[in-house]
Amino acid sequence: MVKVQKGKMYSLLYAFLILIISYYFVPLYIYGDQQFYIDFYDNCFYPSVDSFECYNSKLGTQEPLYFGLVWVMNKLGVDRNIFIIFSNAVFAYLLCANIFKYYKVSFTRNILSILLLTNYYSIVLLFAAERLKFGVIFVLLYLLATSKYKVLYYFLAMVGHIQSFFFSFYVFLIEVRKLKKLWLKIAIIISMLGVGGIFLFFLSEHISHKVEAYSGEGGSLGSIIKTIFFIILSYLYSKNFKVLLCGIPLIAASFVLDVERVAIFAFFVFIGAFVYYKKPLDPLLILILLYFSMKSIEFLINIINFGSGYI
Repeated sequence: MVKVQKGKMYSLLYAFLILIISYYFVPLYIYGDQQFYIDFYDNCFYPSVDSFECYNSKLGTQEPLYFGLVWVMNKLGVDRNIFIIFSNAVFAYLLCANIFKYYKVSFTRNILSILLLTNYYSIVLLFAAERLKFGVIFVLLYLLATSKYKVLYYFLAMVGHIQSFFFSFYVFLIEVRKLKKLWLKIAIIISMLGVGGIFLFFLSEHISHKVEAYSGEGGSLGSIIKTIFFIILSYLYSKNFKVLLCGIPLIAASFVLDVERVAIFAFFVFIGAFVYYKKPLDPLLILILLYFSMKSIEFLINIINFGSGYI
């Protein structure tokens, strides 16, 4: 009980620190993709406007979860910046809570929490990849939840962002592996495949548009190398072939899609494998995390100077 309470205390502390940081940076990030998110929040909920069609027009997406959350916040009169600031704190709390749940070395858990929250890919989720962040939030809830709510969070993760399907698929395989009865494993797999199939059917047009938008002559060499690197590390830390199996679609996507976000998925698969399999915080991992924490500094400076992390 003491360990659980201590984990909650530290998670709340780190969430509060992210809330303070977000209070400064969120109002500054007004260009790049954020200008479309701001436009959607401010202009798509008048009585004369078809809000969902406006959502599709402004952001080029049909994923319902983010739309529903913004609709509720807008109708309640919540300022957009306040909404994003508190959602960042929720993300930070859930990320750290998972670390404290699955990783048992107290001092290492705090180091890992700090390095992950200051990590470049986490900073991108906090300030740039807004819809993806909400998909990841529900994956993190899935990992923390009791069995009573796991199916709900799994479904919300998938409808939160099409790309968060990689995360939900990964953690779903982990949970199914724990089941004792073969017939129950088969039944759950068939059910989830059915849910996933329905989801993909209704969002097929959106998915095709995303692939077309992100496809060029192929993925950038840097994104491909990073994706392969993270998936290989995931396998080396877990020694589990299923982890490698989950990473193969990401590697394939990195060759087709010219988008850095594929590497984000691969990075969090790597971190998930490290935390779940409780590996020691070795020098290689520390160097990797320090490198990406240093990389986040330039991103934050760009927000201050240019109103966007990407220039």
